Amino acid sequence: MATWQLGPFDNDDAVEWCDALEAAPLDQRAELVRNTLAVAVAGRALTAGEAARAVAAAATALQSLSGMPFSNSAYAPRFFGRGALAVDSSIRDLAVRALGEVLANGSAWRLRWADDIEEEEALAVVESLRSHLISAVTP
Repeated sequence: MATWQLGPFDNDDAVEWCDALEAAPLDQRAELVRNTLAVAVAGRALTAGEAARAVAAAATALQSLSGMPFSNSAYAPRFFGRGALAVDSSIRDLAVRALGEVLANGSAWRLRWADDIEEEEALAVVESLRSHLISAVTP
């Protein structure tokens, strides 16, 4: 997985996931977000790619809930404003749980950043995303 910045959309897996999201029919996009997050909490070890896609899905859910992009990445979905994607409390809660798995000690995502000069900053980005989701108000 190539990564060029710390944001949730700044890696190859997230970009491919965003492309799939934008290509999906409008009425299937929320289900794609839900399914991506569900993989992260399925009770097995996540691959780094699955984790990166879960982070992108969580950031997309937050963007829909808040109406504000979590990231200014050129690769982030731009068509989502508040309510543009049917994100309810179950998706928000799933996103919070998924990010907990991504951040868990020994996760593939965490190991990918281990001993990297930007490790603390990468962790802070995902922890901030998780914190914002916890406090996000759902419709």
